[in-house]
Amino acid sequence: MPSCLRAWIGFACLPIALSIISPSASAQTVWSGLTKTFTRTAFSDGTLPANQDALTPNVIFTRLGSGGLVNFASDTFYQGGISPLGTEWASAGVLGNSGKTIAATNWQNLAFTDWIDAFGGSSTTGFGIPNQPAVVHLITDNIYLDLEFTSWEAGHAAGYSYLRAEPAALPTPTGDYNHNGVVDAADFVLWRSTLGQSTSPAGSVADGNANGAIDSGDYTFWRTHFGNTVPGSGSLATAEVPEPPGVIFFFAILAGSYFLRKQRMTEST
Repeated sequence: MPSCLRAWIGFACLPIALSIISPSASAQTVWSGLTKTFTRTAFSDGTLPANQDALTPNVIFTRLGSGGLVNFASDTFYQGGISPLGTEWASAGVLGNSGKTIAATNWQNLAFTDWIDAFGGSSTTGFGIPNQPAVVHLITDNIYLDLEFTSWEAGHAAGYSYLRAEPAALPTPTGDYNHNGVVDAADFVLWRSTLGQSTSPAGSVADGNANGAIDSGDYTFWRTHFGNTVPGSGSLATAEVPEPPGVIFFFAILAGSYFLRKQRMTEST
């Protein structure tokens, strides 16, 4: 195959390769402390948002009838040993956690099980549920958080309350996605490599418009702020804003040059 043809194959293939790169898996997030209070009053309707605690779009805690805790985003009724779906729990009562610090910051050293077993296997009487520190793992979101029940009513009253951790407050978005102090082309690269991912909490990674997803709006946000520095990090930077197609073409040229150079080296040997 002629060397020039090999080079142009490189040009053509690289944009395709860039477009199919899979987003990297999100790392775990820790919510620490007991800063939020949630209460579901007795005999209230657990199907109403006012009586639910939405931790993330994937996990919404409530009670339905006289059973235990459910995830309203996934559960249609309480299933002992399974509910709340999409979660696992660590407490001092879980085998393997004796003598360990029950805190989200210590999640790596804790053993996890289902909700009901973490609290002694009884949701009907409520015995052993209140006043027992726990760590909840929201599996889909990969979030570990502190939670402690302060009350639990047995039967159809289904009232309960707890304290739990909240996500740390995010700084005001600047477009500096990689936190190097300036809004530049490196932030575009991070946006492109995470495009299509959801974010938790909203506004993290390259989610400049804080809508919970990395999308075209975050490119617009970055472009609008391009060249700015984060306050206190130095003077303004000046550079040309790269357009997405232009950046891909630039890398394609580099790849083509590489293939051509490699071919010439092969032919000379």
